Amino acid sequence: MRHDSTADIPAPRSDVWDVLADVERWPEWTPTVRRLELLDDGPLAPGTRVRIAQPRLPVLVWTVDEVRPGHGFSWVSGPRAGRTRATHELTDLPDGGTRIALGLDQRGLSAVFGALTTGLTRSYLRTEAESLRERCRPR
Repeated sequence: MRHDSTADIPAPRSDVWDVLADVERWPEWTPTVRRLELLDDGPLAPGTRVRIAQPRLPVLVWTVDEVRPGHGFSWVSGPRAGRTRATHELTDLPDGGTRIALGLDQRGLSAVFGALTTGLTRSYLRTEAESLRERCRPR
């Protein structure tokens, strides 16, 4: 099961990346994350583990599996039999802004759980994209 959401942000990609990659501060700007704790030291990198508490969802540990500095990252949660992968991709817009594309791909047992929470998942992705746009909006 796959869910996606996008938002166009009137800020350069480097500025949006700075906010997106600072995952410990996500609870400050998106209501979809109550608590977020880095379980490993250092910057966001493959292998970094992050514990995330979200409203109405179980607390999960996510492991970063890919980082493309300035462009995006992804992380995975769950065993292979029930894996969820979340992607966060930034692309330049012709007007100098940035598009954020968020995706959530649920496989195996996670897809079964995902079918029960489709509305919530779509709402969270939309809220996260829109919250990032608001956080990065020039003041």
